[in-house]
Amino acid sequence: MAFPQGNSSPSVDLCLFDLDFTLIKLTVDAVDSHVEHLKRSGHIFPRHCIAAAYEDGWEDYLHNGFRHSDQAKAYLNVVQYALARLGVCDPGGNIAADIDNDINDVNEMTIYEDSVTVLQSIRSAGIEIGLATGRWHDPGPDLDHVGLTSYFDRIYFAGTFGHQKDSCEFWASLVLDTGRSADEILLIDDSLMSVEAARKTGLQALAIHREGSPLPIFDSPDLSSLTEVLPLLQIRLE
Repeated sequence: MAFPQGNSSPSVDLCLFDLDFTLIKLTVDAVDSHVEHLKRSGHIFPRHCIAAAYEDGWEDYLHNGFRHSDQAKAYLNVVQYALARLGVCDPGGNIAADIDNDINDVNEMTIYEDSVTVLQSIRSAGIEIGLATGRWHDPGPDLDHVGLTSYFDRIYFAGTFGHQKDSCEFWASLVLDTGRSADEILLIDDSLMSVEAARKTGLQALAIHREGSPLPIFDSPDLSSLTEVLPLLQIRLE
């Protein structure tokens, strides 16, 4: 496998990783949680309708999550948005709160088996490591909870620059902040739109799709696991 720009062994000085469903996953199925709590409250919907409403809620977050003062409020708004799209009346907010408590429970966050070993291997090779996430708010508390904070030399999130990762402005601002040339930076991300925007900005970028990921699969992802990136960087797994 070659890198998209055609260079099979690029000089990479900074390796950026997405967070959700690239390094970590939630063990709770968000749509199943909606189905369960809505059913308990007497609201029965086809699962695909609930899934579509929830995806719309996250689409709203990607564009408007910065309006909320903290991540907890922004994530609760995702659920409230989905319920509103379904036409569910929730005046006390109890249904939304129960669903939100389920799907955003940090105790349900787990690290993919290959995440730490790959981060360690890249660090040992002398390559700087950074996080680039589409969260509008600082992901620090979640990183602390799963024990990943110490692996990152740099942490970037959408709120850092006021742009989402599907925007070339995000990547241009990031490159400027690093003081590096764009082609010295490699991104691994599960969002094809983010990968394409990074490539347009001159970064090396690889799209990953994890087995079992709830995100829509796209044609011919570059990676199915993080370990696959190591031979491309001529790094041996520790």
